[in-house]
Amino acid sequence: MSKIVCIYSEKDYEVDFLSPLCKYICDALSAIRVGYDKDSDDDTLTEIYDAVADANIVFFLGHGRSDALYADLIDDCILFDKENVNQLKGKRLFLLACNSADFIKKYGLTDAIGFEDLPTSLYDVSSRKKVHDIDITDLSEDEIEIYNAAMVSALCNTISLETIKDLSLFCERFKFQISVEIVKCLTQCKDVKNYRKIADLLFYLQKDMVIK
Repeated sequence: MSKIVCIYSEKDYEVDFLSPLCKYICDALSAIRVGYDKDSDDDTLTEIYDAVADANIVFFLGHGRSDALYADLIDDCILFDKENVNQLKGKRLFLLACNSADFIKKYGLTDAIGFEDLPTSLYDVSSRKKVHDIDITDLSEDEIEIYNAAMVSALCNTISLETIKDLSLFCERFKFQISVEIVKCLTQCKDVKNYRKIADLLFYLQKDMVIK
């Protein structure tokens, strides 16, 4: 059976909303969670690298940019960049991070799934201002939480032992689950000011997903 690692920092409050997704991945796929913790007495960076070296499949839930994945964004602690990206080659990769699609393309990674802009916090909204032609500057924290919850629900309903073996199947299942979340948003969140924007952002979440 493939060894699966899920990289997720429980100390990063900006990705708290991904905790249920990490738990699901670990429970459903028997994945091992590893994550950076600057306060730990252990060398958690080395633990991550060792776990990745021994893994066939790697989930990364965190922060990214086109040329790097972060162990910790606040501390500006980079986990993977041009210096060590080769450690990811030969693995099946599920990279849930902003600009992870560009990261995959930049370093020529294959057997990988990545994403574009993920406006999952007020900081993301204020710094990005737009996703495609959607002005996101007026999104509230509660509205961002709706978007985040829909993303996590769609992913939990997509990820399985079956779909991680077939990236094309993963893509089709995710597209369907995002459609389910969009319908929920349009029918059950009409009292939310920007419910249509949330639905549009969910559409672009799956449309911009990259599979290599």
